[in-house]
Amino acid sequence: MAERFWEIDVTRGIAVVLMLVYHFLFDLNFLGLVRLDFSSLPLVAFQRLVAFLFLSLVGVSLVLTRMRGVDFKTQATRATGLFCIAILVTAATFVYPGPANGMIVFGILHFIAVSVLLGYFFTRLPSWANLALGALIIGAGSWLSTLPSASTPWLLWLGLPPANFYTLDYYPLIPWFGIVLFGIFMGQVMAPFSKPLSGRKMPQLMHGLNFLGRNALVIYLFHQPVLFGILFAVKMIFGI
Repeated sequence: MAERFWEIDVTRGIAVVLMLVYHFLFDLNFLGLVRLDFSSLPLVAFQRLVAFLFLSLVGVSLVLTRMRGVDFKTQATRATGLFCIAILVTAATFVYPGPANGMIVFGILHFIAVSVLLGYFFTRLPSWANLALGALIIGAGSWLSTLPSASTPWLLWLGLPPANFYTLDYYPLIPWFGIVLFGIFMGQVMAPFSKPLSGRKMPQLMHGLNFLGRNALVIYLFHQPVLFGILFAVKMIFGI
């Protein structure tokens, strides 16, 4: 079994906890149990923090994968598996909430699947190049936001959605792949210290976060049906 670094799993576990909090608040608002403005600066910053943690860790993990000698075929298989799961998410959100109410077309799982495939090649670049390219892509995202809406939906994966496009989860390559490249940069910088880190014993208090981080994908897939189901039942039972 490939060696895991508990520091990374614990950090991912923190991101999972923050994701659960954010989606709990989102579901409360979606069901009308509370009224929150998700375009407000605090909630936008909170959502961006969660995304930054998850996506930068994708980049760090890609560097560790390269250090373990994983070849492109294995990486492509992993990316394909993730993309198949992402397609199931699209299918599920086509049923509910439906195309007009936020169906997920290119959400975070779609994005991570593509990033895992593309990132394999970027781990071959020097760290400074990934930092520079990451900053460039993030900057390009700001530029794209000033352009008119695309006339076709086929460019939304890149960062050019059509007019009136609405989805509950949207992570186009521009600007978000810049965060993955920043994570690759961090992984490359930390790589010389990874072996000493791996010898450190995990504190007892971190075991719960470590468990969440190791099972982040499963938790991501099932937490929303559980959270939404519980809150919906509460709403029905108490007539809120």
